[in-house]
Amino acid sequence: MKSPVIKNVGGMALIWAWLAPAVVIAAPEAMTRQQIIDLAKPAVGYSYWWGHGCWRTDGTQHGSCSGSCPDCTHSGSYGADCSGFVAKVWQVPSSSAVTTDSHPYSTREFRYSETHWDQIPRDQAQIADAFVYRNSSNTAGHIVLYESGDPWGSIWTYEARGCSYGIVHNLRTLSSSYVAIRRHNLSEQPANGRLIGAVYEDQGNGDMSIRIPGATVQVQGGPSTTARDPDAIWQFDLAPGDYTVTASAQGYEPASRTCTVTAGQDTWCSIGLRKSCVPDCTGRQCGPDPVCGTSCGECPAGHQCDGQGICQCQPDCTGRQCGPDPVCGTSCGDCPAGHECDGQGTCQCRPDCTGRQCGPDPVCGTSCGECPAGHECDGQGICQCRPDCSGLECGPDPVCGAPCGECGPGMVCQSGSCRRDPDCRADCVERECGPDPACGLSCGICPPELYCSAAGMCAEIPDDAGKLYGYVAVAARDPDGNTRQTGELQPWAQVNVTDTGAETVADENGYYEILVSAGKHRLVASAEGMEPGEEACEAEAGAATECRLVVYRQVDELPPDQIGGG
Repeated sequence: MKSPVIKNVGGMALIWAWLAPAVVIAAPEAMTRQQIIDLAKPAVGYSYWWGHGCWRTDGTQHGSCSGSCPDCTHSGSYGADCSGFVAKVWQVPSSSAVTTDSHPYSTREFRYSETHWDQIPRDQAQIADAFVYRNSSNTAGHIVLYESGDPWGSIWTYEARGCSYGIVHNLRTLSSSYVAIRRHNLSEQPANGRLIGAVYEDQGNGDMSIRIPGATVQVQGGPSTTARDPDAIWQFDLAPGDYTVTASAQGYEPASRTCTVTAGQDTWCSIGLRKSCVPDCTGRQCGPDPVCGTSCGECPAGHQCDGQGICQCQPDCTGRQCGPDPVCGTSCGDCPAGHECDGQGTCQCRPDCTGRQCGPDPVCGTSCGECPAGHECDGQGICQCRPDCSGLECGPDPVCGAPCGECGPGMVCQSGSCRRDPDCRADCVERECGPDPACGLSCGICPPELYCSAAGMCAEIPDDAGKLYGYVAVAARDPDGNTRQTGELQPWAQVNVTDTGAETVADENGYYEILVSAGKHRLVASAEGMEPGEEACEAEAGAATECRLVVYRQVDELPPDQIGGG
């Protein structure tokens, strides 16, 4: 079991760890590919700044660059060169705010070092990987952040392109001297997949050898491209999902296909186009011609097109149950026994409500009556009393006297609500922590490095989970959002982990603890009569992390000297 880590205690970070016998370079903090792209997007538009790496997230104070780098002149406090930009979005060698200036590596380190990244085959590049180049004399180079596209063709990149460009998001090609590198400690699969295909002449026999370069390929509701020359290949980098793609070219009929994109994979979706042709409707009144499939005409009302393209009379029994249809005279159906067909083709009958108070009669389905308030009609047409437990947890309902529920251990029913039984006494026999089974009162609290098991015993925290614990405090909040601590703790507060659905209940002293997976989690505390509060805390596998929570009591006004942040 790892030693526990306690964070955010008194404004200090306390870290307990075993000392390793040798120096180990720490891996960069785990990131997803989308987090890297999200850091890159707000940098677009900022200036090129040789030897630096920082920008704002509000799109202001872009700065400017003039001259030829490295002897260029920069004005302003924000901007980046190519290696400073990639190091910042990759958060290597360690995490730092994008507004904090840093420049830990040059393109030389990105090209020839593998401290926090590895070189990968170029055709395996995925979103948030990088391409780096270094010249033969090892005196200059360039690096870009890859987003999408053919790694050996046109790609979309984020890059600090130069003094006259600044930081851009652009479509470009890279020479074969660029190599692909991938950051260590990526925590999830790529967000996008590649939809790829060819446009070919559909000859009806499966032969795809005749290609149609220059054809337009359009994703429904999305991007479009042109099939390349000479193989008519096209591709799109798309989020996972189903996409309808349409190809069109002069002299051909447009055609569409719907294909499914899978994250991190190539999905082939080639489209065949048939040559345009002259319709032949000889001897046909309607339907598609047998040569090109274009329409030979529409049938008049009341008729439909048969397989030979001839309009045939179509019976119309719309709104009719019986008798002849008014178009072709064919039967619309027969009425059941005891019914007869009227002039409008409707079967008429007499309701039979014998022995029924409510609901439909069994012959015609007309109503036999309505039940009074508080009653409902059963399957035999008898009005039955319907219990109303609205707002009640327990005790009898006020309409029929039926039970509305039972209260759990340590609870009593008061005015239809389950309340804590003040006379209940805790039973902590063979338990050293957690709620007792009789009243739900605390049998004790484990040390931070242990957790309370379901059996009420303190145990070691599992290696594949982390423990979040702390107290739920009460703060006062006025209508303007100003708050102050009251010094109170909230007993029996409900604590929910919103991203996993896990939940627990604080004890009578406001203390809670819960096991979660390692990583960041958002916790929400709530209690009757209070406004909920939430806090983001990070759990470490095999360790305990204190996470203090707050619920808010709404007040009309705080004294001026006690107003805090909202």
